Amino acid sequence: MNKKYIQQWLIFKGGAIILIAASLCYIYGVNDLMETFNTKSLFILSDIIEYSGKVIICASGIPLFIWVLFFALKMLFKKGIEPFKKYTTIGYVWMVVSVLSFILGFIISFIIPFILMASPYTSCNIGKYSNYYVITPSLCKTIDPDEWKKR
Repeated sequence: MNKKYIQQWLIFKGGAIILIAASLCYIYGVNDLMETFNTKSLFILSDIIEYSGKVIICASGIPLFIWVLFFALKMLFKKGIEPFKKYTTIGYVWMVVSVLSFILGFIISFIIPFILMASPYTSCNIGKYSNYYVITPSLCKTIDPDEWKKR
């Protein structure tokens, strides 16, 4: 083996390891560090709703990063550094579904604020309460974010 091939092999495998690490960090970060549980209030439609478009965009990106994770694992365990000659059907279908999921989540995160504007809900435009929508503006004073997180 020559020196150039070894360098290319190290870059190829190192890139796969970096992709695996980035995918796992993203998936862990979205699942455990972001407050994704608050978006369920959009479906419950109680007196208080918490909505953040960033959470929906990040959550819709999870399937894409799962695909990247498995693609990087395939790269890591592949012999040599040549490009893949054939793709699996399930990998191709998962890629299409995950890209469509991300695009749909991105579009939905911009449509929901217009739906909330047309609904009877009012935004609490007070600093850290700007993500909350309420039926009556007096409910903005009763919101306790710490108690909301326990739900």
